[in-house]
Amino acid sequence: MKKTKTWVTLLGGALLVSITAYPQERRTQPHAMAKWVGKYPDAKFFNQPLIKKPLRRILSKADYDSIGSYYLMVPIKRIEDYLVTASTIKYSDPQEDLHLVFNLKDGAVYIIFWKEKQHRKFSTKDNQFNLPDEVLIEIGLEE
Repeated sequence: MKKTKTWVTLLGGALLVSITAYPQERRTQPHAMAKWVGKYPDAKFFNQPLIKKPLRRILSKADYDSIGSYYLMVPIKRIEDYLVTASTIKYSDPQEDLHLVFNLKDGAVYIIFWKEKQHRKFSTKDNQFNLPDEVLIEIGLEE
């Protein structure tokens, strides 16, 4: 009986250690993305789970795959509670631009593909772009 109790205790302890030692998935909070201000929206940025997962959900595979073509970038800006990115396809004719906006409060993602004066826009907010005027001006949706 004593041996059985010892084995149960050891087994229970080993199980508890293995469960608590198992690496937990780190969940990044939207406000933590503010560390990207002043950095370039490169592949590392677009591979952040808070950016990548929503984009894969709202874009077609072709649109998502095309993001890597926009490699001429300017540093990410913060306007109020939004990160605003801009990049372009170098030497594209007509000019092709990409703008991404990330809401630091709720994690909403807004993306616009520009080709000359035409644009296609997508968002995790049912394609609604209820953004502050300053953000809309920055991404070219208002003058």
